[in-house]
Amino acid sequence: MMNKQSTKSKSAPQATATVTGSWILKNKTKISFYITFLAVVAILSPFLHIFYLLNDNEGIFGFAYMSSFMYTLALPLMAISSGLLLKFVSSKIFEFKSLFNFIGNSFLFVGIFFMIYTFMPMSDFSKEVYFGSLLVLSFIITFIFHYAQKAVLRTEQRLKNIISKLFDFIILETPRKHVAEEKQIDYVISYEKIINDISEE
Repeated sequence: MMNKQSTKSKSAPQATATVTGSWILKNKTKISFYITFLAVVAILSPFLHIFYLLNDNEGIFGFAYMSSFMYTLALPLMAISSGLLLKFVSSKIFEFKSLFNFIGNSFLFVGIFFMIYTFMPMSDFSKEVYFGSLLVLSFIITFIFHYAQKAVLRTEQRLKNIISKLFDFIILETPRKHVAEEKQIDYVISYEKIINDISEE
């Protein structure tokens, strides 16, 4: 009887810690790395040119200096990232869905327009052909970004679901169905440290 009580008293804290670790991991799967990446780009892009101010290098794409190139690139990057973020927000709300989607597409279009403007020199074309090409290409690439973002978010969600199911299998099913009763505590201890390490990252 004493051995059984001792075993029960040891297993309870381990189970509690494991459930806590599992809960933290599942909450982490709600974080979108894609959305986080867009936010980082939108926030940091206006500061990229600062790295070239002290020791400036020769520019590219017709720019005399890299600092001026990075400064010009900041607006399109920020606009594209902000547009994609707004489109993501529009998919999560109901009342202002169309409005946010329109604003997101507008930001996206403006960002793409000036991105092409930055990389494609005007000297090779007449003004009419140049700006007409910019408008057409901006519309086309805006649609491409629209569907590409949907594909990325779908893929990310599928990966999260796979990871969540794998952890459910490792944490909940494996100890009950595939590990002998006398080895269950050792099994829990063996993966508990890994789960806690992951949840602390």
